[in-house]
Amino acid sequence: MEECVNYRQKLKQLQLDNDKVWERENNRTQIEAPFVIKAPYIVLCLMLDSLFDGRPLERFWFLETVARMPYLSYVTMLHLYESFGWWRRAAAVKRVHFAEEWNEFHHLLTFEALGGDRSWATRFLAQHAAIVYYWVLVLMWLLSPTLAYNFSELIEAHAVDTYGEFADANEELMKELPAPGIAIQYWMGGDMYLYDEFQTERRLGDERRPNITNLYDVICAIRDDEAEHVATMAACQKKGTIVSSINIERGILAAGVTYLLTSKLFEVGDIPEPPEQILAIFPWLAPLAVRLNELREAVPEEWVERVPQVIQDIFPGLPEVFVSALTSIIRQFPFLLDMFL
Repeated sequence: MEECVNYRQKLKQLQLDNDKVWERENNRTQIEAPFVIKAPYIVLCLMLDSLFDGRPLERFWFLETVARMPYLSYVTMLHLYESFGWWRRAAAVKRVHFAEEWNEFHHLLTFEALGGDRSWATRFLAQHAAIVYYWVLVLMWLLSPTLAYNFSELIEAHAVDTYGEFADANEELMKELPAPGIAIQYWMGGDMYLYDEFQTERRLGDERRPNITNLYDVICAIRDDEAEHVATMAACQKKGTIVSSINIERGILAAGVTYLLTSKLFEVGDIPEPPEQILAIFPWLAPLAVRLNELREAVPEEWVERVPQVIQDIFPGLPEVFVSALTSIIRQFPFLLDMFL
């Protein structure tokens, strides 16, 4: 009990200087936005500065409650467009937006664990503001998806500045405080599929894996997550851009590896170079195809000859049809080849 009281007392010492947040925003590259959304953005930020001055954790809990709404709004409108058959090729973006909402939800849970929702007034204001914000974004997206994404880009960029200032101002104190359990579970859990899904501007080999050891690491992870949301919102505004995550690359790579193994086993031809239209969107596919063809030539010939015999030795009397089926499966997965051979 005493440790909890001490922890709570230290949390109350955390500070956020609104003027320094605005200073950060003014010193970085400005996001271009028309006055029709820039004006309400400034009013909203000034309102938060006034309402939550001296209460950063409550401010963050409010922000994360509301921050989920744009992605729910966008998924709603994408469902509507898909149902009407207007924009079905963008239906996959729903998955990205869901992953963004899931990320913001865990930010919310983190600040709940830190006591950001203790005030009834804060809960009342946040929950009702979230309902209003949801419908505002639905209407904005209906009028112009680009405007809606532009507004979210502004909000997420301000969040980066806010969390960045908060982390720098309280670094020493937060490094003394343990991270909430939900934060450790989310950022250091085994399944990171959805975490990678919303980081659309990253490529294979550049995945983020935050190391959470204290509260400072948590705030830095949230700050960097918000930066990924900024990049995704910017990408959603670019014409001709297909918003995709690292998981798409993993799927293509897995398909390519399967192809190279089966091509070697069944003498299928080389992997062709992707069409120019595809390369314009995914330029990294060209060197990937070349590399897969190189790997194809490196598959040992003896694997083809030994697999059926090894299966028959392990399972004597197994019907030929099962031997063939097992052979096809085992040959497609290197770790199974190692196991059997």
